[in-house]
Amino acid sequence: MDPYGQGAQGGGYYMPQEDMSPLALEEKDGLRMSWGVWPSSRIEVTRIVVPVAGLYTPLKRIETMPAPLEYDPIRCNGCGGVLNPHCSVDFRTKVWTCPFCMTRNHFPPHYAENISEQNLPVELFSQYTTVEYELQVPPAGPPVFLLVVDTCLEDAELEHLKDSLQQVLQLLPETALVGLITFGTHVMVHELDSPDCARSYVFRGSKEYTPQRVQDLLNIAPPLHAQAPGMMMQPGMAADSMGGRTPALGRFLCPVGDCSFNLEKILEDLQRDSWPVPSDQRPQRCTGVALSVATGLLESSFPRQVCYEGGREGGSSGMEGVLIDGAAVRGRGACDAVCGGSADGGAGDDRRTAQDRRYP
Repeated sequence: MDPYGQGAQGGGYYMPQEDMSPLALEEKDGLRMSWGVWPSSRIEVTRIVVPVAGLYTPLKRIETMPAPLEYDPIRCNGCGGVLNPHCSVDFRTKVWTCPFCMTRNHFPPHYAENISEQNLPVELFSQYTTVEYELQVPPAGPPVFLLVVDTCLEDAELEHLKDSLQQVLQLLPETALVGLITFGTHVMVHELDSPDCARSYVFRGSKEYTPQRVQDLLNIAPPLHAQAPGMMMQPGMAADSMGGRTPALGRFLCPVGDCSFNLEKILEDLQRDSWPVPSDQRPQRCTGVALSVATGLLESSFPRQVCYEGGREGGSSGMEGVLIDGAAVRGRGACDAVCGGSADGGAGDDRRTAQDRRYP
């Protein structure tokens, strides 16, 4: 498809974008940032009290977004970033500069022949900061989704989340691979291949785990011996060839068509984290450990980790937030993840107590 087929734009590309409130930015791009400006020097980075973080809403309905582009995106040769309105373009030499790594890239021939200040491709329009692509290269294997679910929620919120996850399972293709990890004070990795008895592995929420240690405790094959997703169901698969270990595929990651009944049953029986929490403290949710375990489980699968979290982390090495009322405890955590709370780590809205506004 011709990238110029949806009209042309004049010099609007060079116009600075208008100032937008955080809510307007979220409505336009589905993105909420913890800071409204990006640090421009190393000194400014060291002076930031709250880490720079972003909360992105995938598949958000954006009224101003154009139709999906039926061609592959143009990527930076240095960092793999995608051509976007924030890139600097030299129309004389047909070169664009990546704003992330400052690498200069040449446009492909079909772009270079037509691009000009009056004739821009859709992805360079200043008003289209979010676009979707229909990739022309088919994926190598089935999609993989690992659901990382926070159980330190109110009962009503947890019920809504369980209903939403069950609806998501109905929409996934039957060949997609899915897994489940739940976390509160501790982390539980659920096996999905046992229809008679639900089994899970428990990891302490106050302890750090390397990917190799996770694989050892789960007794799964290391990355060099793990199978490709398309080979998961081949007969004659022996654990002896993998040092007595079994692959994660088929135990912790199963096709939706094979494990939907077991997974829905686990979700129906899912309860709020039972560990007691004093009235003056936040729940001891170990988000950092949960995502570390997820990374170790999926190190060789290149899947999507989808984390459903209801608030700040408060119980692991990735602590980032206020744990005890009246005592400001806020530090940069080991977990740089986008979770289901607000960008500053809240429970999904902008309401904060007086203790939450204090910093060390």
